[in-house]
Amino acid sequence: MNCQKLWALPVLALFTLASCSNEDTAQESNGKQKETPAGMTEFVAKEEVSTRTMGEYSGSGVDFYWTQGDKLWINNDGSLVQSSDEDITGKAANAKFSFTGSLNAQSYPVRYTGQGNSAGDKVTIKSEQDQAAPNDGSHIGTDGDCGTATATKGADGKYEFTLSHKASYITFTPYYSYEFSEDVKVTQIKVTADEVLAGTFDFDDNGLKLTSRESVSNSGKTITLKLNGGHPNGFTIPTSPAYAKNAAIMVLAPGTYNNFTVEYSLYDQKTAVAGTVTKNYGELTFYAGKNKKVAADLAVPHYASDIYYMWDAAVDQHIWKGYENDQLTLNDAKSSNYPKVATDSRWYNTAAYPTAASRSAANCPNANEIRWYVQHGDPHWDSSIWSITKHLYAGGMWLKKGSVIAAEQHKTSQDLKNAAPNGKNYTNGDVNSFKDYAISNTTITNGKPANLSNYIYFPAVGLYIQSGQDGQLKSVGSRAFYWSSTARPFTNLIAYNLLIEQGKVAAGYGARANAHCLWPK
Repeated sequence: MNCQKLWALPVLALFTLASCSNEDTAQESNGKQKETPAGMTEFVAKEEVSTRTMGEYSGSGVDFYWTQGDKLWINNDGSLVQSSDEDITGKAANAKFSFTGSLNAQSYPVRYTGQGNSAGDKVTIKSEQDQAAPNDGSHIGTDGDCGTATATKGADGKYEFTLSHKASYITFTPYYSYEFSEDVKVTQIKVTADEVLAGTFDFDDNGLKLTSRESVSNSGKTITLKLNGGHPNGFTIPTSPAYAKNAAIMVLAPGTYNNFTVEYSLYDQKTAVAGTVTKNYGELTFYAGKNKKVAADLAVPHYASDIYYMWDAAVDQHIWKGYENDQLTLNDAKSSNYPKVATDSRWYNTAAYPTAASRSAANCPNANEIRWYVQHGDPHWDSSIWSITKHLYAGGMWLKKGSVIAAEQHKTSQDLKNAAPNGKNYTNGDVNSFKDYAISNTTITNGKPANLSNYIYFPAVGLYIQSGQDGQLKSVGSRAFYWSSTARPFTNLIAYNLLIEQGKVAAGYGARANAHCLWPK
């Protein structure tokens, strides 16, 4: 395998938005019917999708249901009256509400201001929402769902109405096409915008009053939806959109928002690594009573399993060649499928110094160039997340490209090959050259460099070491070694390499039987 192509794995980042109407695709009734108490007037919700208040995503829209604790308000000549009795005992497609006293008008304005709300003229869209299970929108009634209707008297004296929802909704279905382990969860989803998304809004027979958002009390430009209680729990992340597995429903105020941003928080329960993935959508408009679907292929960089090689093994003969399904996934794990004998094509090159690499490591920098990277590479440690073997890890080093270093040092690329910064050539056959080779640079800048096109990224993907007859995975997420094309003097068992870790970048050497990475592109 050519080491210049090892990292040519594209990061697929597909974030799609679709506006969905609320279509009636499911009905369920777990509530029992009961008689209207004497002296009360009955208001009956018609069996239509928009009449319900709990939400479930159907794949095309949000289906609503009434849930226990829902109440209504009616506007009786300017006086707001709350329902005093209802028949909801569970999750129900139909519901009826009773109001004390005799009501004789032909129609009444109806309001739903959210579950547990003691005010008929206020609605609070919460800036912190919590969903307990995938595709379970039972929380939306307490997090800001609301609606209005006109109840009309029928021949039987009962009033019927169809609720028109006045909040807006987003259904998130994140996925990762490269595949995550079941241990990797999305723990919360946060949206932000330049305008007010949440707070306590005035509410009347027409719905939310949205004209003066800046005067909304307890206003917020961020809404956070915690999933299954949040960190470290959460919802699984499938390889394609699958709403039954992780649909997450958020309530927000209708309107047009600028700089609308969605942030997904991820956590790996095995590696204990947490991180975020963010997407900015620019301007988005949300309409009252409508749901917008957001299906996101999470933009987490992915590294394949074929990046670990013994020094200068045969091209394409990475240590898991032929044993891909047995590759280790977590630090300190061991495998007996690690190469053991020189007749294995995955075995390292036994050529003696100063013979250079001629196979898989042939295109990697030589020992002199490694020194240039260490001393003049302007190292930046980046704690961003990435994935390998279906797990989440974080951390890696940015170093300037060899061509950039050469230009800045007024050298040619060949000059960097011919001699290290100290003028010595560690590839020319001097068997004593290894004695002063090792060098470290601990001047590390945290964060990404400003001009990424001038740099190469080295993820901290660890290494494999020989442990008896087994191979053992070590240090993923904290350090990594990258091979050079130069063998080390005195023994045919060692070769020069580059070390990266959070506080250091170093030029050194390691056992050829260990599995390090080839040079990233």
